[in-house]
Amino acid sequence: MFEYTLYEDLASEVDIPKAGITSCPVYKSERLRGVIFGFAEGEEVSEHTAAVPAIAQVLEGECTFTLEEEAKELKAGAWLLMDAHLPHSIIAKTPLKLMLYLLREPK
Repeated sequence: MFEYTLYEDLASEVDIPKAGITSCPVYKSERLRGVIFGFAEGEEVSEHTAAVPAIAQVLEGECTFTLEEEAKELKAGAWLLMDAHLPHSIIAKTPLKLMLYLLREPK
């Protein structure tokens, strides 16, 4: 028998806080971790890197996503694949829901 995970409305899994950033893990396996984030307008995540490749998808709202020194203006529907160790930061220009997938090699 095959297994699957279904979210019919992924964006509804997290609420946007009045201030700050909230997160909700939605999937975890040996090869993939999925976390959805809710950002209040103006909130930011300072520059950092991830040890593994990552995919970011904007579900709702708009943000400035800076990759190394290059700022990209993203809105709902944007999809971004980042190599491991790529410096990046995020600023929510509006209330924002962002899905993050961390891709891992099997052990």
